[in-house]
Amino acid sequence: MDIIKSKLYEKDLKWLFFLNIRIKCNILDKMFLILTYVGNAANTVAICLLMIGIGNTFVRHVGTQALVVLIVSHLIVQGLKRTVTRERPKEVLADINTFNVPLDRYSFPSGHTTAVFAIATTVSLYIPALAFLLLPVALLVGLSRIYLGVHYPSDVIVGAVIAGVTSILLYY
Repeated sequence: MDIIKSKLYEKDLKWLFFLNIRIKCNILDKMFLILTYVGNAANTVAICLLMIGIGNTFVRHVGTQALVVLIVSHLIVQGLKRTVTRERPKEVLADINTFNVPLDRYSFPSGHTTAVFAIATTVSLYIPALAFLLLPVALLVGLSRIYLGVHYPSDVIVGAVIAGVTSILLYY
C-alpha cells in the first residue's frame, strides 16, 4: 500500500510542479486568481440563490437541486478534510509559487472544485446544451487551485468526482 501511495504522490507532485512552476506566467496568474473565486462559497451559493430567486419554475427547480447538491457534497468534503487532514502544498513544499489566496486548513479534497462541479454537473444534467460551457469553466477552476499552489491534483480530481457522483445520484 505504501508503494501505491508513494507512486500517487509522485504523480501529484509532477503535475503540481508542471502547473505551478513550468507554465507560470503573468497572464495565467491573473486569469487563475480571478477564476478560482468562481468556486468559493459566496459565489456558488449566490449562483444557486439567483437561479431560485429570478428563474422560471424550471430554473428554480434546477437551482434548488444545485443548492442541495452543493450542501450534500460539502458535507462530504468537510468530513474528508477533517478525517484525512492533508496539509496544503504551499505549507509543505518550499519551491512552489504561492499566491495570497484565503484558505481553510486542509487540502483534501478541494472545496472550490467540488462546489463549482456540483453546480456545473447539476445544471448540465438538466440543460445538456450548457455542459459545453459550464464543465470547461469548472475544470479551469480546478486547475486554478493547482496552479495557485493550494491543492494537489488528486485533491481537485476527488472534489470533481464527489460533486459529479452527488449530482448524478440526486438527479436520479
